[in-house]
Amino acid sequence: MLIMTSYASLRSAVETMRQGAVDYISKPFDHDEMLAAVERIVSSDRSLLSALQTQPHNLALAGTSSAITKVQHLISKVASTDAAVMIIGETGSGKSSVAMAIHHASQRCEQPFVTVNCASLNESELAVLAERCSAVGTLFLQNIGELPLPLQPLLLRALESCQCRLISSADSQLEKLLAAQLFRKDLYYRLTVVTIPMPCLDQRREDIPLLADLILRNCSSNAGLDSDAIEALSHHSWPGNLLQLRNTLQQAAILAEPDTPLSAAQIGIESVAASKASIGPHFSLRPSNESFDDAPAGLSLEDYFTRFVLENQENMSETDLAKKLGISRKSLWERRKKLGIGRKKGHDTSDRASATEKN
Repeated sequence: MLIMTSYASLRSAVETMRQGAVDYISKPFDHDEMLAAVERIVSSDRSLLSALQTQPHNLALAGTSSAITKVQHLISKVASTDAAVMIIGETGSGKSSVAMAIHHASQRCEQPFVTVNCASLNESELAVLAERCSAVGTLFLQNIGELPLPLQPLLLRALESCQCRLISSADSQLEKLLAAQLFRKDLYYRLTVVTIPMPCLDQRREDIPLLADLILRNCSSNAGLDSDAIEALSHHSWPGNLLQLRNTLQQAAILAEPDTPLSAAQIGIESVAASKASIGPHFSLRPSNESFDDAPAGLSLEDYFTRFVLENQENMSETDLAKKLGISRKSLWERRKKLGIGRKKGHDTSDRASATEKN
């Protein structure tokens, strides 16, 4: 979005940029200036689109969900700058893909992109890095939160004369490390001008069918997915995020019969219909007077059951839990056992009652 206004001010410029404007021109404006601004915006978007489409590692950025669209927008904003970027996200969510997309859409795309895993970095490697980082276009400091505290001032010193673009990645524990003084604040501020939160796969479930299709195409599979498999993939919990999804589908594609659509069973996950049946016909995803209305959209039945039980078992008996879930105490006990949800001994007599029902 390009904004033109008759009343230019710093405050209005900041506000329009905050609301999503890419550039800001005040009247009276020069015709050539306006054309140059439009060309700059189009070129930036074209560069980003080209990077997303041509880089095979950027599978994680495919999709149209609001979560991933926000990431794509942030990439388009920061790619043309040299601002240090911190990417925060769970393991397997695609943080490296974001770093690569920024590099390939930047003016440094012809220069080397170098990844350094900070979890295994040692003092001698830091010394080499200090000598060579001037020849690097983009330096990607992966897992920066796992860099030992004694090495952090050495990295900060190595970056003092560094002229390359800095991109770092960490999980959501980085703020806790800062609060516990296990990560230096001066290093954090050196590496963080713009923060990009990378959503986990559960936060972008509507992208899963497209991602699954792209994964199968990339592994040269003609198998495809049947409707039950697509639904099961979209409702399944993916703690390993995109990495787990990719490995699961690649294995299924290797073992699949030629030109036969993959089913949920062949992929190795439970279908939605089977999951509902195993819980019971009267199970309700939203008990009427229960405080779980803010559960994430697309939550699987197993995820819902687990979270509901863990959040309420301290204040409710087994009988009350079963009643709220619309199942018998025996079904509750069996479901606990299947999902590995234990109950503290001595909390009440429900464990003994469940055991009696089982027998």
